[in-house]
Amino acid sequence: MILIANEYLKGLIMAVAMLVADKMGDGHQAINGNDRNNEEGGTLGSRMINTCPMYARIRWLLVESRGGPVRSRILLLLRERPTNINRIARELNMDYKTVKHHLELLEKNGLVKRLGIKYGDVYFIEDNAYKHWDELYELIKESLKLGGDPNPRQ
Repeated sequence: MILIANEYLKGLIMAVAMLVADKMGDGHQAINGNDRNNEEGGTLGSRMINTCPMYARIRWLLVESRGGPVRSRILLLLRERPTNINRIARELNMDYKTVKHHLELLEKNGLVKRLGIKYGDVYFIEDNAYKHWDELYELIKESLKLGGDPNPRQ
C-alpha cells in the first residue's frame, strides 16, 4: 500500500515539475524527452508526459472519446490555415452545429482559439498546441490511424 502511495506521489510531483518547467519556457524540451536519462533507464520526459493531467485530458479528447477523430480532423484543417466554422463544416462534409460543438470543446481545452465573438469567427490553433505539435500529432495519428510527417507543408 505504501509503495502504491509513493508511486502516486511521484507521479504528482512529476506532473507539477512538468507544469513548472513549461511555465519557465523549457517545457517543450521536457515533453519531448530531450533531457537527461533517469536511473530507471528511460528518459525523465517520457515518464512526465504520461503523468501530466493535461496530456491525459487531450488524449481522451482526441483518442479515447467517440468524437476524437472529428476533432483530430478539425485540428489538421486548422493546422493548414485558420478558418471559420462554415468552411470547416463544408470541407469535412459535416453539420455546422456538430463542428461548432467540437470547436467549443477544443477551445475549452486550450487547443484552439477563436478570433471574434460573432458568426464567421476565425478559429486557429492555440500557441501552446503549436509549441507541442509533434506530441499532439502523435495523438492525432493514433486517433485517425495515420502515419506520416507531423509538420505537413513545411
